[in-house]
Amino acid sequence: MAAEGRFEEALQLIKQDNPLPMICGAICNRRCEDACTRGTIDQPLAIDEIKKYIASLDMNKDTRYVPLCEKHDGGMWDENYKVAVIGGGPAGLAAAYFLRLDGYPVTVFEREKRAGGMMLNGIPSYRLEKEVVQSEIDIIEAMGVEFKYGVNVGSDVTIQDLRDQGYKAFFIAIGMQGGRMAGV
Repeated sequence: MAAEGRFEEALQLIKQDNPLPMICGAICNRRCEDACTRGTIDQPLAIDEIKKYIASLDMNKDTRYVPLCEKHDGGMWDENYKVAVIGGGPAGLAAAYFLRLDGYPVTVFEREKRAGGMMLNGIPSYRLEKEVVQSEIDIIEAMGVEFKYGVNVGSDVTIQDLRDQGYKAFFIAIGMQGGRMAGV
């Protein structure tokens, strides 16, 4: 689709499986290129660059592509199916994206003042620009995901408190903020 200039259709296809294509394109280490059989003909496809390019076109548009959010019958799940995602890093954002895509009401509870987790705090800006991360989060927010910042689940609010507020399911994606030896 990209080769044919059908960029929006390509983005729709990419976003069926990848909620953060521009981020992935920016930080990908391109292992798939080593195994790409196209390399036996000329050179492997640079899938990361293709995804990053397609997503960057959308990022710079006035009206961006926001995936359709609905359950299998075309409706939305009601408030009896609220889901709390605890942590706004890559795992929490992906969970929120796919839950919302399937029509669930989703709230992300993030301890920090903004979502992004280690994508913001662990990857240098020359490798992944902070605006790119925010751009991907903006789409998830436009899908209807609610974000609550500065909330430390466990001390500010408990799981039981969230249950009392009507949340029926929880995805805990608290991340890996602690320093660890790389083992290298």
